[in-house]
Order: sequence, then structure tokens, then C-alpha cells
Amino acid sequence: MRSPNLPTDMLIAAAKEVETVHMWTADRFADHGVADAYQAETDALGDVVGELRRALHEFTEYSDGRPIEACVGIERGRTFGYVFKAVPEHRGERMLYEAPRPADPDEGDRGTYRVHVDDRAATVRVELLPPRRRRLGLVR
Repeated sequence: MRSPNLPTDMLIAAAKEVETVHMWTADRFADHGVADAYQAETDALGDVVGELRRALHEFTEYSDGRPIEACVGIERGRTFGYVFKAVPEHRGERMLYEAPRPADPDEGDRGTYRVHVDDRAATVRVELLPPRRRRLGLVR
């Protein structure tokens, strides 16, 4: 469903950002045992974020017709999700993220990947880069 207007677009984008930050912090808190120490608070926040998710689930487009979010595959089951800005601030594509390519422990360096986004065009592109070559110094 398309959002009816720009103020609603902005609310949707803010709520999606809250949802993303909640998932990230909940994972981090769980990794460090914080969620166990503050179970009631963690559950209450999760409940509120769940209400936001249910309220927004039908919206798939901003009022100008752009999709609200996109998810692209990187490789080996890794994906990257992105919520486009309701009011794009940048012109054209920009690099948003760079990270090592997924590798098994015995594989070594597989290079990196870069994620490029264009909020106005509502596009996400992944660029896979090979490992950087090491420069060997001259031995005298």
C-alpha cells in the first residue's frame, strides 16, 4: 500500500529505523547478557516495536511511489537490508558500507564488498571486490 503523504512517509521511515536499531541492540544486549539483567525492560521495548511493525506492515511505498525498503543478496546467504530515506538528502549513488566478504576460517582473505545506495532512485547495489594484492618490497 502507498503512503498517503510526506508526513506519513517520515513517520514510516522513523518507525522502520526504530525497528532496525531495536533488532541490532537486542542482539548486542543478548550477546553480553544485558537482556537477562533487564528482562522486563527488554520485553517492554520489544512489545512496542512489535506494535510499530504491525501498524506499518501494509505500507510498501512512499507517497511518491518509491519503495520504502529493499533487501539485496551479497553472497553465501548474507543479505543487506536498507530503508530508503523518506526525504532523500543526497543526489545520486553513494557508498554506504564496506566489509570483508564472508569466508570460512580456512579460506583466508576473499576481499571485500561495498554497498551503494541511491535514495532518490530507490536502488541498492552490491560490489564484490577481490583481495588486495600485497606489495612486495625489494630485498637488498
